[in-house]
Formats: sequence, structure tokens, C-alpha cells
Amino acid sequence: MISSNQTKSLLEVIEKNEDPSAFADALGLLEKLLTNIINNPNEDKFKHIKMTVKTLATRLFNIRQMAELLTSLGFIQLDQEFYLPDEELAKLLENFNTIKWQHILAQGRVDGPQQYQKAQEIVRQQQEAQRQYEKEQREKEKIQQQMKYDRQERSLVKEKDSKANDLQFGAKVKTCEQLGINKNTGKRG
Repeated sequence: MISSNQTKSLLEVIEKNEDPSAFADALGLLEKLLTNIINNPNEDKFKHIKMTVKTLATRLFNIRQMAELLTSLGFIQLDQEFYLPDEELAKLLENFNTIKWQHILAQGRVDGPQQYQKAQEIVRQQQEAQRQYEKEQREKEKIQQQMKYDRQERSLVKEKDSKANDLQFGAKVKTCEQLGINKNTGKRG
């Protein structure tokens, strides 16, 4: 599986070789296509990216290494289209934020120095939020694993009977049978 660092490196190489405005536009379109796939994972129509669609041909596939990028995200090329198999959705999810953040930065570069600084701050905040979320998820998994171990351990330990049954003090209670009273008739004997 390609890591988000490898995706970022590939995006940086592509960006150096392309017109900044065209690159930002292509990443924006790619982000929208990937968002549709993520939001609708069971709809097959979103998993097909056709090279013959005019908008995609002029805005997405005009980037020379776009096919390589799509392949690295888990898409497979079938004739004039790219298709994302269900088993590759995890790879796409792992790399989605990298593409989104690279798009924000690329658009910031196109819009000027001030916008680029704002874009850098947005990306930094989102990356920090992502790190915090991942840390919380790891802690949650750790706690759930400990709970599972505790349940398993408890199931192996035989519970002891209550000590209250063995007490030698308190009221000396006797049952009807111990007194010789028949439960059915209520008479002794």
C-alpha cells in the first residue's frame, strides 16, 4: 500500500512539472471525485473515472502523471477509464487528506503569497486535528483491548459463594420443615 508520504512526494513531483493553476484545478476536481466515492462507497457509478468525459480530459487528464497518481491511490486502468475496486477503498481513504491538503496549498500558491500563508495555516491546523484524532483512536483501542482482556480474565476466575451463608451470628431462623410443620396443612406432625 502506498503511504500518504509517498503520495505527497508524487504530488510534489507533479506540481513541479505542471502549470500551478492547472495543477490546483486538477487537484480540486480529483478531490471532488474522491469525495463522491467516499461519501457513496456502495454506488459503483462514482468508482469509474472516464478519460473520455470532456471535463475530465481537459481538467484532470491534462496533467501528465495523473494516471500514475490514480493508480497509486488504488485505481486500475480499464481501456479509457479508471476504476476503484472495493478492496482498494482503504488505500484511497488513507491518502485522501494528503490530496485535500495538497490542493489547499496549490490553490493558495495560485492565489498569492497571503493566501498561501493562510492555506499553510489551514493545513497545519487540519494536520494537527488529524494527529489528535488518531491519538484518541489509539487510546480508545487500547482501552477496548484492556476491557476485553479483563472480561476474559473474569470469566476464568470462579466466583466465590457469599460469606453471608456461613455467618455464625444473628437470628436463628428455622424453616417450617425443621420445626416439623407440614407446609400443606399447616399442622405439626
